[in-house]
Amino acid sequence: MIALALLTVAAGCHATWNLLVKRSPLQGPGFVWLCAVLTAPVSVGLIVWRGLGPAWWAALVSMALHTAYAVTLQKAYGAGGFSIVYPVSRGTTPVLVTLATIPWTGLPPMVTWIGAALVACGILMMDRTPGRRGLGRGVTLGLTVAACSCAYTLWDGLAITTLDVDLLSYLAISNLAQVILLTAAVRPRAVLQHWRSAAPIAVLTPASYGLVLVAMTLTSIESVAIGRTLNVVVGTLLGLLVLRERLTPLTTAGLAVVVTGVLLGASL
Repeated sequence: MIALALLTVAAGCHATWNLLVKRSPLQGPGFVWLCAVLTAPVSVGLIVWRGLGPAWWAALVSMALHTAYAVTLQKAYGAGGFSIVYPVSRGTTPVLVTLATIPWTGLPPMVTWIGAALVACGILMMDRTPGRRGLGRGVTLGLTVAACSCAYTLWDGLAITTLDVDLLSYLAISNLAQVILLTAAVRPRAVLQHWRSAAPIAVLTPASYGLVLVAMTLTSIESVAIGRTLNVVVGTLLGLLVLRERLTPLTTAGLAVVVTGVLLGASL
């Protein structure tokens, strides 16, 4: 239950920063770089305090995967609607993670399969809501983002549970490496003027994923992936309150199915 509580708080942070990304005037690698730059001083302090650690190189792999995810997410939001891209990308990730971990962990318990299936069904129910434009495009983009999310979830799970990395230095090294990687691809002077819109995202992003990494130390990767689909519920609520989207009976039913699947899958 502690892991589920952590994932619930993380869901609020994650859905909020995704909504802010969607509404930001700056998109692409430049915005990803700016968010990383704003948290760089904290990262430097953490490395000085905690050191690099023996498995520091694992953070570089994590950085590459997270950067690919962030850039892909930016492109997805630039071409597809938030209410389509977000639920598809978050809802299909646990299914991909569950399938990908079978060769190493064996078949998961039946309750995990049931939870993942319910989450997928709930997402499909919400994405069949009448009146949504560009559904096919949004689903395709959402699945691409989900594949990136699956990749970094698996790697970070391995780093936390097997490589025994230090959590704080792991996040700090990944952040600084992202700054260095993207500096060559952006024009700092043109990007820095958008720091006000990037500041809350720079806080919410590491906060949300830091809570996820802590949850990985308490339960299985599959359960964490399913638990993270609580983001879909929070994201849908933000869509209703902020974007003024319409709540239909089908959306309500889909949300109920997603929550049921999350509670089952994250209960292990």
